[in-house]
Order: sequence, then C-alpha cells, then structure tokens
Amino acid sequence: MYHFINDNFLTDIATVPPSYKMKHFHEHNKWELMFIYSGSCTLYVGDEIYMLNPGGLALISPDTAHMTTYLAGSDHTRYVLYFNNDELKWIADDSSLDIESIFHEHPVIHIPERRLDYISSIIQKISYEHNGVDSLSLSFIHSYFHELILFILRCQMYEDNVITKMDTGNELIQKVIEYIIENYHNDITMAATAELFNMSESSLSKKFKAFTGFRFREYLINVRTHAAADLLVNTSLSITEIADKCGFADSNTMGGTFKKIMGEAPGSYRKSH
Repeated sequence: MYHFINDNFLTDIATVPPSYKMKHFHEHNKWELMFIYSGSCTLYVGDEIYMLNPGGLALISPDTAHMTTYLAGSDHTRYVLYFNNDELKWIADDSSLDIESIFHEHPVIHIPERRLDYISSIIQKISYEHNGVDSLSLSFIHSYFHELILFILRCQMYEDNVITKMDTGNELIQKVIEYIIENYHNDITMAATAELFNMSESSLSKKFKAFTGFRFREYLINVRTHAAADLLVNTSLSITEIADKCGFADSNTMGGTFKKIMGEAPGSYRKSH
C-alpha cells in the first residue's frame, strides 16, 4: 500500500467524555480547526471565551494559547484539523483575500445544522487520505482542504453565523462550572456557591440555567454521575467507595440517580462496559 507522511496536515477525530476540562492552556505551531459535531464546549482563546454548541467551528492561529472545557450531559464528538500557514496561500492568492485577517476577526463561527454532516465528511475524508491510500492522496487532501476553507469563508460572510465572545456575566457562570467540575466530590450547595461568587441564589439559578440549559443541582448531579461512570469502568472500586468519591450521600442515592441518567444500574453498567 502507498504510504506517505505529510506534516502539513494532521487530524484528530474523537469522542470527549462529559465534564472534561483541560488542566492548562496550550498552543501549537500550526493552525487548529476545531469543529463540534455534538455536545457543548467552552473555548478559551487568549483572554476571550466562546461557547460552542453543535456546529461551532473555531480557527485558532499558530502559537495562540487556548484551552477547552466540555460541559456535563453526554459524550461530545469533536473534530480537529491542524494545518500549516502555507496551506492558506493558494486560497489567498486566488481570491485576493487576506485570509489570516478574516480568521483573526471572526475566529469562531456556527455551521448551519443542515451542513454539519458536510463538514464532518470533509474532515473524515482528509483523515482517510492522510493514511496514504495511493499516489493521489496528497492531491485529494489539498482539494478537500480548499473546499473546507472556502465553505468556512463563505459562512463568515454572513453575520448570523459568527459566534461572539461571552459577556462578563457568562464568564462568571463559566467559573461556577469549573468550580463544580473541580469540587463535585465535596458537599456543594447553590446557596454556598452563590455566596462564594458574590451572587444571589436567584441570579445564579437564572443565569446558570440560561447558559447551560441545566438547573444548578441537575448539572451537579450529571457531573457526579458521569464521574461515577468513569470510575466504574476504569477502576475496581466498590460502588460504595465510588459513591463516596463522587459526592453522593450513599450508594443507594447514587444507584437511583445513576439508573435515571445512564439508563442502567451501576453494577450492570460496569459489566456492559
């Protein structure tokens, strides 16, 4: 089989677990295109924050510090494509557009729902050809990549597709989310959390629901449940020990909650995974 390694393009297609948060900002020496096919993600780019739902697509320029947090609920499907700056030259020369400036001005856009499969299929094709199918693979990669970038540029021409950075209120709720993800194993209440972040319970409740789609306690329980699911699959801890580690009052409470959210009891879930 024909094989080549082309460092100009790298792809990463993955399912990301709920309540996953990168521990540190990081950067690459390539452009990063990140596309959220399902789930929700909060993206930090420098000192700006963006909320990405299905169809959210970000273009992060080389050597730009960034970090992501995935919200609780269910698994998330995200596609990442890394590419060198030189790959934008052909499009820039052909269209007479300053591609880099356009991407810097509107780094995050929303792909219409009817075109989600279109974007994912292009990235999957690039990933497939990157394995070196035959001597035409590199040409196919360039063709698919140019089609992808041109479509993104067209989307950026319409303001309805541009995702703006969060306002200050949403940044505060994001910090609350991070607090929950980092402390879900402790005794967390909305009253104590509201006091910690200098908010009233009413304000926290309304803003949290508007931002995440979850009530405060509902979100906390989701985080605890998915943390428990991870421990069930990846450790030999007893259900009682897992309940304690994940902040549940006891194993019975965890069992009822777990079955309601995951569709099966903890013991059955462990056996089937």
